[in-house]
Amino acid sequence: MYIRGLQEKFNMIKRRLDPEAIEREKRAERKKGMVKGFAMGSIIAGITALFLSPDTGENNRKKAKKELEKVKDVLETNIAGSKEKLIQIYEETKEVIEDKKNVLAGKLKPDDEPDDETDILEEDFEQIENDLEEIEEDF
Repeated sequence: MYIRGLQEKFNMIKRRLDPEAIEREKRAERKKGMVKGFAMGSIIAGITALFLSPDTGENNRKKAKKELEKVKDVLETNIAGSKEKLIQIYEETKEVIEDKKNVLAGKLKPDDEPDDETDILEEDFEQIENDLEEIEEDF
């Protein structure tokens, strides 16, 4: 857990030193806001169109059902793509963690007597391995 805290602090400092990262985050937040606004506007416009439509209720329900099926298909496609990306990110992260673990393990081979720092790092390695196993079980 101590290593995660250090990594978070390091990433926060790194982000503050990189002005482009802050700009990217602002752009991402603006995009999210625009998407939410567009979605809400579309929903309100759809409901308004249903109430003010000169067509019969039966025809409106058929049209709405078709449109909802299209939206459902698009969402299923996006969810499948997101799942693939998450799996890819997980695999890449797992490889990086394994590489760093191996490097640290090579540097921390106990000479004759293990000291307290080595014991703490070994416990951290075990915790990381347990976390990786739990994440693998989830996938």
